[in-house]
Amino acid sequence: MKNTILPISKILLLLLLIWTAPACVDLEEDTSSVLFIENLQSEGDVTAALAPVYRAMQDVYQAPHLQRSPTYGADDITTWWAGNKAPLRVFDRFDYGGGRNSDINWLPHGWNGYWQVIYYANTLVEGLKTSTAPAELVSSADAEARFLRALAYFNLVRTHGNMPIILDGYVPTGEEERATVLMNYEHIEDDILIAEANLPAPSEVNSIGRVSSAAAKTLLADLYLTWGGWPVKDDSKYALAATKAKEVIDLGYFQLLPIDELWLLENQNSTESVFSLQFSEVEDLRSGWAASFSFHEARGWSDIYPELQFFFDFPEGARKDATFHTEIPQRGVAQGQIFTQDPATVPWQESQRMHPMYKKFTISENLTLGGRTAGYRAVEVYRYAEVLLIYAEAQARVGANASSIEALNQVRRRAAGLPFDMPDASVDIASATVNEIIDEKGWELAGEYKRWFDLVRSERVEEITAKRSPDEQVDLAAMPTKDQYIAPIPFQAVTSSSLLQNPEGFVIR
Repeated sequence: MKNTILPISKILLLLLLIWTAPACVDLEEDTSSVLFIENLQSEGDVTAALAPVYRAMQDVYQAPHLQRSPTYGADDITTWWAGNKAPLRVFDRFDYGGGRNSDINWLPHGWNGYWQVIYYANTLVEGLKTSTAPAELVSSADAEARFLRALAYFNLVRTHGNMPIILDGYVPTGEEERATVLMNYEHIEDDILIAEANLPAPSEVNSIGRVSSAAAKTLLADLYLTWGGWPVKDDSKYALAATKAKEVIDLGYFQLLPIDELWLLENQNSTESVFSLQFSEVEDLRSGWAASFSFHEARGWSDIYPELQFFFDFPEGARKDATFHTEIPQRGVAQGQIFTQDPATVPWQESQRMHPMYKKFTISENLTLGGRTAGYRAVEVYRYAEVLLIYAEAQARVGANASSIEALNQVRRRAAGLPFDMPDASVDIASATVNEIIDEKGWELAGEYKRWFDLVRSERVEEITAKRSPDEQVDLAAMPTKDQYIAPIPFQAVTSSSLLQNPEGFVIR
């Protein structure tokens, strides 16, 4: 591939342009602002070249309602039945399938963002091949780019089905065809294995938010767990998922925080964090999570809150108290500043949305930045509790053992507000079914962009939807089937390329 030679000053200028420009890409992308990299010589050069890859991923995760719009069929999230939430309601009520509603706005956000990550990562992987920087630095940067590329592809495949494989370029022709789901899993696996082998241990990562070998192992375990379920259903991968998760556990580096401290701003990037995306008060890089998970009356946007049945089924205890607001903040705005009204809160049943509100994502909100709540807390992509639950489930599928049950019990103890590493007969269990572990994972990772994918791979979407409360204000358009397991590819991406829309283009093997 031909690269354009640019001096480092031009590279940094382009980085600034990329960081401030909104992402707007289809598969056949306008690549006029794509960074071309050659002759990276120093650690500063390589770090600067990595920046837009991380930033592109941060941009996807910054707006959670947009990123996860195709996953609103999960029971841990629903949305306002009015306002501008129609794109979210399409998926919340299963009003898609067979390519229907591929033209709604907000659907392209994740699609465009993940392809941006892939193109930037491709550029860096290619540029590093001619780098004169130290070999260890080159291999580590290559590994970081591959990890982020793998994560982007993984989320695309889980959301929209099989993708075209573009790993060696940043100028797609639009003639690329979709590979199979299995082929996607295989190239994602290849990238993660390289990342795992060349990334530093978590204790040796030299900057907060950079990827470690533990993050690669966790992503690999998640891939194998998904690979074992729908649609490929290769159950030989469950043992591999268990092995990789156990390797992270055996590092002895990570541990669970007390549940009432987990979501505090000061505990971001704690020893429970395996990989998180960073925001910054110093640079005023704001996360949209606080506003998306707050109601309008709390000065948010009413984008995401839990379904009633999910909340009712959620086990009582310290974790439920840390996860949800049942007393909804009442706030107003005067002269551009938020103030607390009287009364300061109302019970959730009397709130405007008549639902509980997520507390875990709003407890660290900042109310001093204007008329809407905002936040700077890092967004967890993977945390240690998920590693424990991946291990527990994967090992249960091949034969539970004492260590996998202990992994599950550590999460359960912490959920009850107890020390996670001290056995307690009031909480500990001796065995659990796979579905019980998946339910535990749903409660532990509520609202964290995990539940939909777990329900799809375990083929439980229909079962869980049948439990939906009749009091939900977003009415179902239809009961879901496998047609709703995969979201449509955005209309513009299909019309500007050779991609076949779902279900015609959805090929598993």
